[in-house]
Amino acid sequence: MFFNSNNNNNNPRKRGREMAAVATTAPMNSFSLQTQPPQFIELSQLQRPNVVSTGLRLSFGDQQHLHQNQNQSYEHQHQNLVSSSTAFLSIISDELATQIKRQREELDQFLQAQGEALRRTLAEKRHRHFRALLGAAEESVARRLRDKEAEVEKAKRRNAELEARVAQLNVEAQVWQAKARAQEATAASLQAQLQQAIMSGGAAASMHDSRRGEEGVKCGEGQAVDAESAYVDPDRVVASWGPACKACRKRLASVVLLPCRHLCLCTECDRVAQACPLCLTARNSSVEAFLS
Repeated sequence: MFFNSNNNNNNPRKRGREMAAVATTAPMNSFSLQTQPPQFIELSQLQRPNVVSTGLRLSFGDQQHLHQNQNQSYEHQHQNLVSSSTAFLSIISDELATQIKRQREELDQFLQAQGEALRRTLAEKRHRHFRALLGAAEESVARRLRDKEAEVEKAKRRNAELEARVAQLNVEAQVWQAKARAQEATAASLQAQLQQAIMSGGAAASMHDSRRGEEGVKCGEGQAVDAESAYVDPDRVVASWGPACKACRKRLASVVLLPCRHLCLCTECDRVAQACPLCLTARNSSVEAFLS
């Protein structure tokens, strides 16, 4: 009698099932997750009923019945393994879905934060650019305003200078008008003095001529002619009427000296005279009088 009490399995169907079970459990153990995967038992480790051989040939029906029972037990174990593998895969898929969802949420939050930071950065840069543009525009406008204000101040100063010049010219015009009126009054006074001098000079000349005539009649009898009376000066101009020049006493006095207003010089002596020969007053100007 032979008893097969060891765990050796010479059935090729059993060997194929064991290899399928090992191939099924191999990829499941490759996942390293936090949850502890269920432990699997290899088919080779399962206790199988010992086959006892009595040396007697059993009927074919009994052997077939025994093989069917063994196949059913193996199929039941295989179904248990498949169900446990399905549960484990569902757990793994749930964990993976949770991880993917969390990673997606974190990625969305990161992208949102980066987008918000980029938006703030762009807004700040745009704001700085606008402020720089406004500063440049304000500086340009301020510079132009300063230039215009400088031009206005310059125009105001020029206007004030022109107004002051106009006022000065008005004052000078008034002064010249006053001087002209004074000169007119002086000229009128000089004209009156000239007329008076002419009249007095004519009377004196006539009296002098009559006196000389009387003296000539008296001296004509037997007296010799004086040498001075006999000499005739070619430059001597005897005034037929009017006053004679008080400097050369040769020509007619026709220049009035100012400010003393004396009619005492001729035109030739007026060029060199520095003072009035009558009152010795320093002269500053002269006026020529045309006697008619």
